[in-house]
Amino acid sequence: MNRAHQLHGINAPYNNTTLMRQQLIREITCLERQLERLRLRDELLDFSTVQTYEEMITSRREMLENLPWENS
Repeated sequence: MNRAHQLHGINAPYNNTTLMRQQLIREITCLERQLERLRLRDELLDFSTVQTYEEMITSRREMLENLPWENS
């Protein structure tokens, strides 16, 4: 365990991706819901906002897909 992990009290192994997976799934779900709410309100919708949400969702999905799988 390196000094940063000791200081913050993190005892998880470096290869444990479970928490990262859960966080990414939460963020993707939240962003998808926000985007859907925006799409329901046409007066608030503009192309750049939609594009930004779609890019955030896509980037998180890519991170999720590229995480190594646990060997438990």
